Amino acid sequence: MSASERSGGSHTGDAAIPVDPQAPGGPLNSSDFEAVPCGLLVLTMDGLIVRANAGFLALAGISSEKAFSSRFQQLLTRSGTIYYDTHFLPVLLLRGILKEVAFDILLGSGARIPVLVNATVSRDLDGNAREIRLALFDASERRQYERDILQAGKEAERMAEVVRRSTDAIITLTPNGSVQGWNHGAELIFGFSQDEAMGQSLLCLIFSEEHQKDVSEAAAALEQGKDFLAETVCMHKSGREIEVSINFTPHMEAPGNLVAYSAIIRDATARRVAERALLQSEKLASVGRLASSIAHEINNPLESVTNLLYILNTQTADPGAKSLISVAQEELGRVSQITTQTLRFHRQSSSRTHVEVKSLLESILALYRGRMRNSDIAAVFGHRESSALLCFDSELRQILTNLIGNAIDAMRARGGRLTLRSRDATIWSTGAKGVRITIADNGCGMDKATRGRIFEPFFTTKGINGTGLGLWVSQDLVAKNHGSIRFRTSDRNDRHGTVFLLSFPHASSHHKQPQQPSDEEYRHER
Repeated sequence: MSASERSGGSHTGDAAIPVDPQAPGGPLNSSDFEAVPCGLLVLTMDGLIVRANAGFLALAGISSEKAFSSRFQQLLTRSGTIYYDTHFLPVLLLRGILKEVAFDILLGSGARIPVLVNATVSRDLDGNAREIRLALFDASERRQYERDILQAGKEAERMAEVVRRSTDAIITLTPNGSVQGWNHGAELIFGFSQDEAMGQSLLCLIFSEEHQKDVSEAAAALEQGKDFLAETVCMHKSGREIEVSINFTPHMEAPGNLVAYSAIIRDATARRVAERALLQSEKLASVGRLASSIAHEINNPLESVTNLLYILNTQTADPGAKSLISVAQEELGRVSQITTQTLRFHRQSSSRTHVEVKSLLESILALYRGRMRNSDIAAVFGHRESSALLCFDSELRQILTNLIGNAIDAMRARGGRLTLRSRDATIWSTGAKGVRITIADNGCGMDKATRGRIFEPFFTTKGINGTGLGLWVSQDLVAKNHGSIRFRTSDRNDRHGTVFLLSFPHASSHHKQPQQPSDEEYRHER
């Protein structure tokens, strides 16, 4: 039996079947049925489609042949089919009408489209349910709008939470400068609670009369829709001064009216302290690295001493015991040497002293002895020695420690030779007499990108093990001692390594600017 026979008439001819879901008793002829802009369906009580207008066929993306051979439930998702049979149909039969029920229809392409369905039941004269009439509306835009609204709400909640938890002061103000919003960060920075701050003039609340002039131009800028940035001093509730950076942002409404503005205020006190501490941070980092090396060095001799003393305690006095005592004394002497050099490194110089460069280099190498032995690195000293150099001992020690440590790191993977040399030299072009110190290694060398950035603060090739401040601080200390620092490096397979040349004039030549060494000097030093 065809669909038209099951429905009692042709689905393309005049229809005596009323299909308007909003008016169950009112019939629509075929032209009206097709002219309706939404999708219209007429179903048998078991869901078989007996009429479908062009609007529905376009909405569902199916042909009329497929539509009239299908039940409406078959066009729904699995969950939609279950809902139709278990809830939608029973409620519809009970009430006679349902409005804006959401379903997802599976398109011919396999995708799905959300629809809203209005439904009515057509009954015969005896009141028996005869047909189901559906009007379907594309709900894609509405579904997207609801999702956008939900997403916007979630984003607003997240932003509000960010503002609430921010450690920066985020304050909203009326055009006349009264506080409308006061977050937790503002409470932390200025000490005023939200209740104390609300409605107060921000200028009077956190600025002294002396510093109100720092933001006196803010009002004019905000009226023009411009941000206003300033660094100034604010007052804590206790009267304590706070160094801050402040950013005023206007909130405008058409036609260019200032309706409110916000202030983001950051406590810059810690940053200023950090800037002052930055120059000292590398020294602390160097001490930390050295402390780790020293701990390793101390553990070995202490273990030897412990074992030797144990053996000595189990033996009687004989020549063998004296030999063990001698070994123990040698190890203890090594511990003493390491401790002494550590104290010398940490001691700050208050004035320039005459420093024997070779002795200083030897004392630094003593701290790296274990690392060099484990990495198969040999240290070689030049034949000539320089005269004593008048400088700050601790600063020269820090410079050389950084350079020697970097050289050892460059050779750690495959071993190598560390060449150290100090000699009296004449600084080219100026004629000044001084000392030139050479630190050369045959390690991996540096590539072109690294060469251009080695004196850049916070640049490091050592990952989490490096601070990126060693050479930056070293360059500053060299300049402080009226010296110069230059390097040459190569990462070629047949010739690799790095040479650093430090040139320091003697005290009588400090007024002369040292010239950078020439290529010939590099070849000679290498």
